[in-house]
Formats: sequence, structure tokens, C-alpha cells
Amino acid sequence: MLKIDSGPIEVKILAAGTNWLRVGAMLGQGLTGYYSPLPKGSSVSVHTAHPGEMCLAGPGLVDAGKYHFAITTPPWLVRCAVEGRGAFGFAEKPLRLRSVGVLPHLDQLALAVRRDLGITSIRQLKEKKVPLRISTAPTHLGHPTGWVLDAVLAEYGMQIEDFEKWGGAVVYDDRQPNFMEKVPEGKRDRVSTMKSGEMNAVFDEAIMTPAWKEIADNVDLTFLPIDQAVLDALDRKYGMRSTVIPKGRLRGVDADIPTIDFAQWIIYCHQDLPDRLVYLLLQGLQQQVRQIESMFQPGQGLTGDIKISEMWKGVEAPLHPGAEQFYRERGHLM
Repeated sequence: MLKIDSGPIEVKILAAGTNWLRVGAMLGQGLTGYYSPLPKGSSVSVHTAHPGEMCLAGPGLVDAGKYHFAITTPPWLVRCAVEGRGAFGFAEKPLRLRSVGVLPHLDQLALAVRRDLGITSIRQLKEKKVPLRISTAPTHLGHPTGWVLDAVLAEYGMQIEDFEKWGGAVVYDDRQPNFMEKVPEGKRDRVSTMKSGEMNAVFDEAIMTPAWKEIADNVDLTFLPIDQAVLDALDRKYGMRSTVIPKGRLRGVDADIPTIDFAQWIIYCHQDLPDRLVYLLLQGLQQQVRQIESMFQPGQGLTGDIKISEMWKGVEAPLHPGAEQFYRERGHLM
């Protein structure tokens, strides 16, 4: 592991995907700017790869020492990895991770079907073997949504492939998770296919994005609640945090909808990183906070101002001692 007082170091940050690359770049700038607090000759490298896969693979890569810091969502995913309460190939043994802080990102999982299907519960999908044509995120370990869907559907005695067996379809290459990405050549985007009826369900997060709003505004949807017994089981087994999509958040959300929480982006690190390095990362973030906020427009990622005084709240996994020192010195953590 890095030793910050023994000469130049290279700090490696995993920040996969457009949104997190922006944050990672500013973290790097905070550590290596003109007044860098790192040893002379040090550098920071910011790494990207498949955004969805890295949300789930990242904790293991940080535990293995390939990266020192990483970003993922939701924060409870890191707690799940620390406690070794994963399943379906994710974090099935405890990982050596600690939290650094969270950034504001108001998000929930939404399971929405066209209202003309007459479906009002997840259990009906299995009972009636509904051949849903689902637009979703990459399945299984390709994205946190895919992994969460594996767990949710398993509690109902289903798996995502059942919809294909029943005559439906599961598509993930029609989503546009942020404004810089386009769907693959020759593919139609999710908004178009939902409007036309080619697809009749969306199971995904990123509920704050313009695409979700456009679909809800133009297609009559029913948002399916996850049963409380299922939410309790998911919490007990994996530490999945439940929440509600609040009434009125989108057209068609006519009541609070119980679901899985996808709120907040978490910055985390290896537990053995020097306290001083973690402290300096947060110090650099504090210096760059307005720059980071300016990079995001509504629906592109951050959903509020970054409040340094609250970044320790909701981290789920234990704070790294260097982060704890940073917040405590400023009077944020009592």
C-alpha cells in the first residue's frame, strides 16, 4: 500500500463513466495542482472502464490494491461488500474497504409497466407469465441494477430470463444514461420504443434523468411496488436499503412506491491507505467543490449542492480514519 512520506507516489482513482470521470478529474486536480500536498514528483491517474461493471467490480479491485480510491452507487453496495453479504457473484466474502464520503444523487430503482397491461404487482408477472418487453440496464453483474434485479426477482421465484421464456424480451442497449451517450448504430432509444409500444416496461434507476420524465409524460405507466416482506429479506440478506419513490415524483406515481434505494454516489478506498492521503483527497475535493457542481446540469448526475458538512452522512460502510479526522476537525462529525 502507498506510503505518502517515502518519496513520489501514484494515486490511482477508479472513476468509470462520464459522470464519475469528471469527479475523478477534480479529485486528481485537488491532489496534484500547483500547490500539491503530495511528495514532489507524485501523480494521480484516473481510470475508466465499463461503467456498469465497474460499479460492482470496483470494490474487489480496490480490495486487491489495483486502485486506491473508487466511486460507485448506491452506498449500501460498499457496506454489502465490507460485510461480505453479496450473492450472485458479487462480494461473497468481506472486502477491506472504507468510506470517504458521499455526493448528492437522488435516485431510486423504478419498475414501471405500461398501464394498459393491467398489471399492478410484481407477483402478477409470474402468476400470469407476462411476456414483458423490458428496457433495463445491463443484466446480472453488468450493472448494479442488473444485480439488484437478480436479487429482487429471486425473492419472487423468478429470474430476468423468464420474461424471454414467456415470449417477451430484455433489452439494455437502448438506454441513454447521460447526455453524452448515444444508443448503438441501428438501435432505437428507450423513449421512442416505449412511446411506440415496442417496449412495454422499464426496470431501471437513474430516475432523475430527462429520459424517465419524457417516458412518464408520454406513456401511461404503473409503477410496481416491491412487497415489504421482500424488502425486509433483501435487507436481511444483503443490506439493501429500501426507500420510496415519493408520490408525484413522475407522472403516474400516484402514491409512494416502496423500492430499493439508489441515492448518493460514494467515494471509497482501501482500508489500509494512509490517513494523511485520505485526508488530503477530501481537502482537495473541498477546494474543487464549486468546480465539480458546475459540471452537472439537471438530470446529468448530481442532484444538489455538495455540502462538505454532510458528506459523511449516509456513507453506510465505516469511515476511513483519515476521513473521520477531516470531518471531525471541521466540526462536522461530533
